Amino acid sequence: NNIHEVSAMLLGNRTERTVGKNPYYRYQGITGRATYYYDRKYLVEFNFGYNGSENFARGKRYGFFPSGSIGWVITNEKFMESTQSWLDFLKVRISYGTVGSDKLPSDRFAYLAYYQGGDNYRFGPILDKEPGANKEGRLANPIISWEKANKLNVGVDFSVLNQRLNIAFDIFNEDRYNILTDLNSKPGDDIQRINYPSIVGKSAPFLNSGKVRNYGFELELSWMDRIGKSCRYYIKPNITFARNNIKYTNEIDWGENTWRQVTDKSMYMNYCYIFDHFVADQAEADKLNDLGIQSSWGKLIPGDAVYKDLNDDGIIDDKDRAAMGYPRSPEIMFGIPIGFQYKDFDFSILFQGAANSSILLKDAAVYDFPHYDQDKMGKVKAIHLDRWTPETAATAKYPALHLGRHDNNKNNHSSLFLYDGKYLRLKNIEIGYSLPHKIIKTANLQQVRFYIQGQNLFTWDK
Repeated sequence: NNIHEVSAMLLGNRTERTVGKNPYYRYQGITGRATYYYDRKYLVEFNFGYNGSENFARGKRYGFFPSGSIGWVITNEKFMESTQSWLDFLKVRISYGTVGSDKLPSDRFAYLAYYQGGDNYRFGPILDKEPGANKEGRLANPIISWEKANKLNVGVDFSVLNQRLNIAFDIFNEDRYNILTDLNSKPGDDIQRINYPSIVGKSAPFLNSGKVRNYGFELELSWMDRIGKSCRYYIKPNITFARNNIKYTNEIDWGENTWRQVTDKSMYMNYCYIFDHFVADQAEADKLNDLGIQSSWGKLIPGDAVYKDLNDDGIIDDKDRAAMGYPRSPEIMFGIPIGFQYKDFDFSILFQGAANSSILLKDAAVYDFPHYDQDKMGKVKAIHLDRWTPETAATAKYPALHLGRHDNNKNNHSSLFLYDGKYLRLKNIEIGYSLPHKIIKTANLQQVRFYIQGQNLFTWDK
């Protein structure tokens, strides 16, 4: 029946693979799909997955992940017949569903307790025996299960002017929850999570904890046309904007130091000590050293960096780091493919770029005389020409130079080294020539094409 189109699928799967001497990686599940298309106007689709993972205990091993979508081809309605001269296609669609992940941050089998090799213990009358010993490994969580995300997508597709102009626009929202989380935070980590007190002797096990929202839009345009009979061209710009927000992540209570908390901020933000000024002279250096405001990083000298004491407690520590700039992962990605063909010659070029990104550089990327293993030191760079000296104090952009390690100036969290990550790149360019078919057909060849291609030729950044 041309009015009713129905399809369905049911698929079972089981996978098993090995990596080195590790235990088997095993997954199994069932997936299904059913679709209904009425009169080439209305579309309905339902999908589901029932998946099992080795990473969870019995009773928690399987997860059910349904999704559905509906679509409406508006241009196939009778009331749209008057638009056929210029509107070729118009469709709106919406989808909603749940997906899951079993990927632990850094381990497998989080529901199992085990023992591991430990330090030697001394035994015997004179404590001269040191047999090998085992100790308790990571703590287990027998109720850990799937991380999940609810995804919503609303979109529209349309084509006009005899399909020369095509536009696809989507907005999306994703709410992740029950995120598989490792509560073990090291000093200096951006996220400091609530963990077991040290008297327990072990960190907390992996948990289903944490909520993150992702949202944004995608836009793709396409213009394709001819100039005469022998020339064709196209341009297909596209852009994606995606932003996220941490709703919950077992974060410690930062009290009044709200600038330090990651909750309600984007993932992968840069938490920096905010540069204030360079030490002006020896008198200021002596004053700051007496106060001990940055004493954990050594003695200050003229030209060293001074950071803001955000909570006015008289010491620069982890509570004085604040979110600055944009996340490390770009929020905006875009591309501009352009192509041109004249008879047997063709040309294409692709520009690709990103914006709303900040990068915090460290070590050999920015430091003067960086320290390496085996007491080796790196060299200076062009940026160090703007270093502080008594003569350049008013215009300096880099602290006074120091050989090797210097935790105050060469600080992994210093805002001095926070850079704008946006860029535009000439990603690809290609010129080609295809031999005419009348020449190659005698050799039973379909196509012979010569081309020259360049990749990542130029990058423009700030």
